Amino acid sequence: MPVRKRALFIDWGGTLALTKDNRTVIDAAGHPVLMPNVVATLARERPRFDVCFIVSNQARIAKGEIDAAEVLRRFAWANEQLGRPFTAWRLCPHGDEDGCGCRKPRPGMLLELAGLHDVNLAASTHVGDSAKDRDAARLAGIATFIWARDFFNWV
Repeated sequence: MPVRKRALFIDWGGTLALTKDNRTVIDAAGHPVLMPNVVATLARERPRFDVCFIVSNQARIAKGEIDAAEVLRRFAWANEQLGRPFTAWRLCPHGDEDGCGCRKPRPGMLLELAGLHDVNLAASTHVGDSAKDRDAARLAGIATFIWARDFFNWV
């Protein structure tokens, strides 16, 4: 039986990318501004995991404030800037009122990625900045949740 993979799941807004008023802060070129210590921490921690994923609620898509293609472009840009640590990414384009299974705190995005990539959730870690992230990890059966401030050592 093949050994299942250890995954690092990471939230986007407020964890990897700087946000203000629930929007990703972008620079003059339209690229996301990364949070402090993201580059160094991922370079150090990523080798401990077999796969790494971005998982992100993006309710602004449902509101028509941004389109999914732009969010995915930002994820891909960050992946390139960080040396391609991400195996894949998922976003939930719904609002809380939609009741979908993919919007954190529901575990749908995490479970989908785990199934597609043969992930051992009990041996995996989720990093996030909100109770929704923590609760999604718990509901998915992810053994370890780490607050972004602790993972990235924000003072």
